[in-house]
Amino acid sequence: MYSKKTVRRNAIVDAKNNIPAATDPNPSQFEQELMAMARHKARQITSKYAPKLENLNGKHKPQLKEYERISKDYDKHAAKIERSEPSVELSRGKYYVLMFLFVLGEIPMNSLAFAVFGESQLFTWIMAIGVAVAIPWIAHAVGILLKRGSDPWWKSGIGVAALLLLTVGGLLAIGYVRVQYLGDLSDAGATAGFSNSKFIGAAFVGLNLVILAAATLCSFFAHDKDPLLEHLHRKTNKLNKSMRKIEAKHNEILTQQQQKINRLHQHTQEMVYYYRKINLRERPDHLKPQSFENKHDIDVDIQKQDNEREKLTSTLRLQKAAG
Repeated sequence: MYSKKTVRRNAIVDAKNNIPAATDPNPSQFEQELMAMARHKARQITSKYAPKLENLNGKHKPQLKEYERISKDYDKHAAKIERSEPSVELSRGKYYVLMFLFVLGEIPMNSLAFAVFGESQLFTWIMAIGVAVAIPWIAHAVGILLKRGSDPWWKSGIGVAALLLLTVGGLLAIGYVRVQYLGDLSDAGATAGFSNSKFIGAAFVGLNLVILAAATLCSFFAHDKDPLLEHLHRKTNKLNKSMRKIEAKHNEILTQQQQKINRLHQHTQEMVYYYRKINLRERPDHLKPQSFENKHDIDVDIQKQDNEREKLTSTLRLQKAAG
């Protein structure tokens, strides 16, 4: 863009030559150059931001389409079961944290039992971690079966009974191994603290059963009775979160672009008004040209981008409709 000094110099030169003429509806050549430069600069700004906006819009469109499809299924299923929100007492995040803590609590207890095999420390820890993961995972399945049940009830009852029998049997076997290991240590005189190895073994089994029961309760309270409702609710929330993130980034970039164009437009208008002011003051005839009544706009096609911005706020409307 021209500096203020350059604008002033050109305004004085044009004024001395009565440019533009008083009856001329067209702006002077210099004024047209100012606007042409502003439009070119505005197009450069939009070209700079266009790839980022198109990329975000390309990511948003398929997610929006998927959101619309799932929302229809969600509404249909919610109307069928006459409720739209899953009934859970424990959030998904808290559930994962608790299950992770249960796994951590199982590892040291199991490592002590498997040390009796005399294998390397690595192999001992692998077995301990395997059992530590298996017990909460079984509790996860048992909790879901108890919460959702089946029709007839005995189908899920068989699954629950089988899992519990296998788990308790496995825990008793691990407890027996612990008792043998601690008994061997006591007989060898390694330490006097393990003289009552059966009691300690029973305590280990009891702790495992407590963890199994606690993990089962967590699973029970973290799941809804209707698996489809829970799945649709989680899926829509995930898509909604992803789209909101894209929308925020898209609209932030669009706002930055619009602010730059607005500043450019304001600066250009100031230069035009300054040119006209100096031109009018320095004109020999002191007549105001007809073209000075006209206003200039930077004709950049922002309408398309405004439409795109409207698209990237549609998540809220869909969410309200789904609610």
